Amino acid sequence: MKVPSALRGLPLKAAAPMLLDMAAPVVSFYVLHMALGVAPVPALAAGAVVAGGRTAWRAARERRINAFTAMTILMLLATLALVGITGDPRLIIAKSAVMPAVGGAYGLLTHFFGRTLVGEVAAPFVTKGDAALRAAWDDCFDREPAFARRLRLINLLWGVGFLASAVARVVVIYSVPLDLAVPLGQLPTLLTLAGLIVATVRLSPPLGAALRARAAAVELAA
Repeated sequence: MKVPSALRGLPLKAAAPMLLDMAAPVVSFYVLHMALGVAPVPALAAGAVVAGGRTAWRAARERRINAFTAMTILMLLATLALVGITGDPRLIIAKSAVMPAVGGAYGLLTHFFGRTLVGEVAAPFVTKGDAALRAAWDDCFDREPAFARRLRLINLLWGVGFLASAVARVVVIYSVPLDLAVPLGQLPTLLTLAGLIVATVRLSPPLGAALRARAAAVELAA
C-alpha cells in the first residue's frame, strides 16, 4: 500500500479553482478595459461569467451539483444583479473574497466540532480511492492524538488565514482606485496562500509517517 510521506502539492491543487476564479476578472479587465476600452463593469463581468461558466461546465460534465458549486453559481448571479443595480464594478472583484471567508469560517467550526475541513479535503487526494488507505486515515484521526492535533493545527491555520485574507482583500479593493484595486486586491489572498502552502508542507510529514505506520499495522494484522 503506497502512502505519501507528506501532503506535497495538495494545498495548491485544492486552491487551484479559487486562483482561476481570481485570475479571470483580472485578465478580462486588462484585455477588455485597459487594452480595448470596454467599460469597467462589462469588462470585469465578462471575467466573472467565464469563471462561473467553468464551474457550471464542470458540474454538467460530472453530472452532479454539490453545495459548493450551487453557492458559487448563486453568488455569481447575485453579484451581477447587484452590480447591475448599483453600477459598482468593485463588487465583482470583491466577490472572490466571499468563498475564502465562508471556507475559513466553516473550517474554524470544524476545528472544534467533528472532523476538520482540511482533513476532509485532503483525504481523497491522499488516499486516491483506496478504501484501505482511507480507513487507515480515519483510524489515525480517531486513534492517534498526535495525528489529530497536527491536522487540527493545519486546519486552524487555513481557517484563520482565509478569514484574514478575505477581510484584507475587501479593505484593499475599496481603499485604492479601481485600476489598482484589480491587481492589488489579489495580493492578500495570494500572499496568504503562499504562507499557508509553505506551512502545510512543513507541518505535514508527521501525518504521512503516522498514516504509513497505521497502514503497515493493518497489513500485518491481515
